[in-house]
Amino acid sequence: MAAGSPSHKTRPIHYISSKAMSVADYSQRAEDHQRLLVLVKPLMQLKTKFYARIIDRVTSVTYIQLPDSKRSMWIRYRQHMHLENNDWGDFQVHRRVAGVICLGKATCDIELATVYSNFETLKQTYRYTLFDARCFLFGMTQAEAEKTASGARPDVIYYSGLDNCEQLEDHVKDFLSSLFWVLESKRLDRKNDKSDRLPLLMAPFERKDMVGIDTETRTFKRKVQGRMRKHLADLHLLACLTQEAFVHYQSALEILRGANDWLWMGACWEGMCAASVIQLYPPKPKTGIPRNASFSGGNSLIGGRVHRSESFDLANGLPDFVSEERPKNCLLADDIVEKYKEAISHYSKYTNAGIVEMEACIKATQVLVQQKACYCNHKKTLEAADFLQNVIYINVNLSDQEKVERYSALSRLFTLIGFHRKAAFFKRVAAMQCVTPQNQHPAWNMCNQLLMEAIKGYKLTLDPREYPTDQPCGWPLLQTRILHELVFSARRMGEYGLAVRILSFMLHVLHDQLSTTEKREIAINLGTLTNKVAGVPHPIARENGTIIPAVPFTRFPTVKAFRLVPLSRQLTPLLQKSSLSTSPSSESLGPFIYSPIQNRVCKDKKLKPRVDFKWVAEDVCEMCLNFYNPLPFELRVSNLGFLTEGLNFDPIPATVTLPAESGPHTVSIMGTPKGAGILTIVGYTTNVLGVENHCRFKHISTVPQSYYEVAVVPALPLLRVKTSLPQAVSTLSLDPAESKTNTSAAVSLFQGESCECGVTLINGGKVPVEFLSLKLNSESGVLADKVFSWSEENIRTQLPLQPGGQMMFTLYIKATGSFIAKHKNNSNADIPVTPTPSRTFEYSTPKSTPKRSASSTFLETCKPDSGESVEPDSLQRTVESTLKISYTGGPGMEEDFHREASVLLRVDIKPSVVFTQWSAIPATDSKEFHLVLDTLNATSQELDVQYGDQASLVLGSQQNKRLAVKLKRFVVAQPRKPTLNGFTECDMRPSGGGSVPQIADVQSQSSELPGTDTQAGLGSLYAQQLATMVDIRWTCPALKKSGLATLDHLELSPSMLDHVRTCPIHWQVCLEDRLVNTDSQASFPAGQPLSVEVTITNNMDEATGRLQLLVEPYIDHQNGTREVNPQDKVVCSGSCSINSDKLEAEQSLTHTSSFIFLFPGLYKFNITCTEMEPSQLDQAPVVAPIIIEEDTIFTKREGQSWKYRPALEVMIT
Repeated sequence: MAAGSPSHKTRPIHYISSKAMSVADYSQRAEDHQRLLVLVKPLMQLKTKFYARIIDRVTSVTYIQLPDSKRSMWIRYRQHMHLENNDWGDFQVHRRVAGVICLGKATCDIELATVYSNFETLKQTYRYTLFDARCFLFGMTQAEAEKTASGARPDVIYYSGLDNCEQLEDHVKDFLSSLFWVLESKRLDRKNDKSDRLPLLMAPFERKDMVGIDTETRTFKRKVQGRMRKHLADLHLLACLTQEAFVHYQSALEILRGANDWLWMGACWEGMCAASVIQLYPPKPKTGIPRNASFSGGNSLIGGRVHRSESFDLANGLPDFVSEERPKNCLLADDIVEKYKEAISHYSKYTNAGIVEMEACIKATQVLVQQKACYCNHKKTLEAADFLQNVIYINVNLSDQEKVERYSALSRLFTLIGFHRKAAFFKRVAAMQCVTPQNQHPAWNMCNQLLMEAIKGYKLTLDPREYPTDQPCGWPLLQTRILHELVFSARRMGEYGLAVRILSFMLHVLHDQLSTTEKREIAINLGTLTNKVAGVPHPIARENGTIIPAVPFTRFPTVKAFRLVPLSRQLTPLLQKSSLSTSPSSESLGPFIYSPIQNRVCKDKKLKPRVDFKWVAEDVCEMCLNFYNPLPFELRVSNLGFLTEGLNFDPIPATVTLPAESGPHTVSIMGTPKGAGILTIVGYTTNVLGVENHCRFKHISTVPQSYYEVAVVPALPLLRVKTSLPQAVSTLSLDPAESKTNTSAAVSLFQGESCECGVTLINGGKVPVEFLSLKLNSESGVLADKVFSWSEENIRTQLPLQPGGQMMFTLYIKATGSFIAKHKNNSNADIPVTPTPSRTFEYSTPKSTPKRSASSTFLETCKPDSGESVEPDSLQRTVESTLKISYTGGPGMEEDFHREASVLLRVDIKPSVVFTQWSAIPATDSKEFHLVLDTLNATSQELDVQYGDQASLVLGSQQNKRLAVKLKRFVVAQPRKPTLNGFTECDMRPSGGGSVPQIADVQSQSSELPGTDTQAGLGSLYAQQLATMVDIRWTCPALKKSGLATLDHLELSPSMLDHVRTCPIHWQVCLEDRLVNTDSQASFPAGQPLSVEVTITNNMDEATGRLQLLVEPYIDHQNGTREVNPQDKVVCSGSCSINSDKLEAEQSLTHTSSFIFLFPGLYKFNITCTEMEPSQLDQAPVVAPIIIEEDTIFTKREGQSWKYRPALEVMIT
């Protein structure tokens, strides 16, 4: 404070007498010295909404420009005006009520008379200062008023209603213009008054001191003259003659200085400051009709906001008053502050001028705030603080309500200068003043409202999102105290929900600053209050319009980790492959192999909140949270559930109790989506200490995304799987993910043994199963397909499977595998040589004694292998496979979704019988051969082995014996060689090829048999067919087990193939263009020609040498004598034979002969194909020669010879 001004540190506290101004106007500004005061009063009880609308329109006129004149006038309105304050109008003219606007409503004569009476009373109240008055009456026109007893008055404006008062603002301007002319007349009267006897203008408290004063002294005359000049300056300022007013203030100051009239000298200094402020910072007329804050009475000051027409906003960064030359008759900016200090210093000398001094400090503060905004000088803030500090130490006798207004005004002013903590302090003092013990009617609502406004100054906000938790903010002790006061006031108001919200905020935000005892007390209080009213998770809207944000307990408990759990393997919805192939790929970037935006696309994909798995409608889904309890007491968390948006979702509430200061604890939250689409998960819900919380991910730092999206597919059926076999204890070869299946089944079997496994499917969902398919998935490949099988028809007949229903099918398990032993030594030295017959043909009659065959000699002389060379590890194996059960139904089926249930199958296969040695030898009949097998019993029990027709043998444990199986020779059609264009040559053989006496026709892909053009590939084909022809069964009486032994993977040497294969020439014989039927005898009449057509086809892979095809008739006398080509009985038309240089592979040769039989009887034909010379091809594969074992009556020729079997018979009648 400047020199001459009493310091607030040494200034004694004084009280103001009853002659002082009773109520301070804390909204006073320097510009108000230029504004004429108009009082607006309702004369009758009016509706609040009606009154507010009229007030807004009336008070919108704050500035008028006089018509036909450059003069203007500023107006300020007040709704309440104390008479004591009006008495200070002589001291400062802007304080007196110059005009009165009354608002009334009347619809009848009585109401009209009442309005007139109240209007007159109000005019009489302010008659000493009043320039003019006007009454605006609604509800009656002037014509209607003239008809009443009270009549119409010229100072009353009549409106028929609120909707018919379009000229209200114009009438207000007319009234204000009348006030201006009254003011102007008074100004001119005072200016032109040359009288020597001027009255002495006095402040109200000075009147008592006038008794006994000599009025003829020079000092007294100076006072009279100086005060009148100062009064004239006030009139000039109100008339917007600012520079003339400044000059009169200067003259009055000089005159009063000689009389030592300190009070009025202070008023002169204040007037000069006001005139300078108006010139330096000219106000702007108010636009629109904003509500004037002064009409809210004292309550408007509590709110801390006063609407003014002026603005501190700077256009283009510079104030409006900045110009090249300073206005004349004006103080500098810094001088304004100094003169305010000097004026305040003069006011402080008078006890009864405390209110004037207080208002002067407020005006100086407002000016400094304006100067700071214009010049960005922060020193102005400290100067403004000194003025406000001076206001604090002016002690006056005020009521509790007036004290509340005073402290609230101080809070508002400290806020303007940026002293937020001090502003909050005075706001809190005002709040405490509302509920002092001496107050008979404590205003808890106002107390709570003021405390709410004060928390911002303590760097506190009730929104937890705006409160920084990573760094200190504010003063925790002060914050805790004011929050406790808010809780106490809310409880006294009966707003327990607000008290719960504030306690929740205190515990959540100030948790780190609270002691253990305080945390326990808050938890107890929360429990008590939530028993009265539940803590809601949404914002609280109060009656005054304040919104109290929600406080979700994201720290109680604290989330350390979060994870959305995908459905288990058997519950995961899968999309059909056909749908996947037809759907466009979201990752496709066009036809280019590389695109520079690929990296950006992948990066954006990582930021997407969409998870890479799907959930199913009407099925339970899961979210895992790792919780930590930071509170020093046990925390019970209930109503744990999903917080979702989008789809309808049915959470399954969970409850968990967390020990004190412990964690992390993994908690699973479950729920059920009720429809298909995109489910957005934004957080989770809890109930902690009785408070419901909606904890959102965006408020949790440990969760990277603010929300997560999960695609929910339509409802699908849900199958539970049970098997009749015990579960598998472990798995060996399968992927670990495959072990997470619905169930498992394990069984131990001997090789060749079979069993059945009953599989039961129970539909535990809400959707029927309409489609079901089974598939094996195994690393064993083809072996698993041979071990496991089932009936598709059985499953199909049980569909659809309704919810709650069950179906059952049988899984057939066969312990298949290779019965062929793997030897430690792969050498063939120990394998007995198969006897091979000579290539030559020997003729003998059926009655001749057959020679002893090589087969018999082989079976008698060779001994079976002991089995010691068999590898033990190859005798036992384990087959593991997963049975995939794909099923679907209901809405999910329409969208091509399905599920897969899995059954883990484990079969431990133990050895039963093992074939350690084998060979093929010729039999007595050339159409047959013997398959010789050395059979080992690899079990610990005795086995019965049955083979052939009623043939069997008994094998003891680990015993090896030889058995021989008689089989018919056969031929296997070899696959075609691929041509250069990748296609296989077509089979050009005629349809009648089916009559060729071959056992089977095995079809194989050349890719699967890479060596089909070699001897090994040919042997593999014959081995496969041979395995299907042998039926060997074993039985274990002790264990009551039995099985079938197969010869899969048997290896046949070239010598063995000679005894297995039949003739490689394909025959087709026709009689009279009719194919020969071997099952019936053909009959033809004698004497007529009989056409015999023979077609041969080379079924070998290479071309033959020179061939001769011969057709000869003969008569078999059934006594060992055959009459060949009896010319006396048969006449041949044409040649009986045909020669060919060679016959390419798959090439055919046809020969037709005609015979006439002269006598009836049974005739036979000898049809023979003879290779006259062997093939001379350089790269022809070595094929063992095939010998026709049957006796023949024809001369032996060189090369090979093949005969049509059986001989063609014809009955001639």
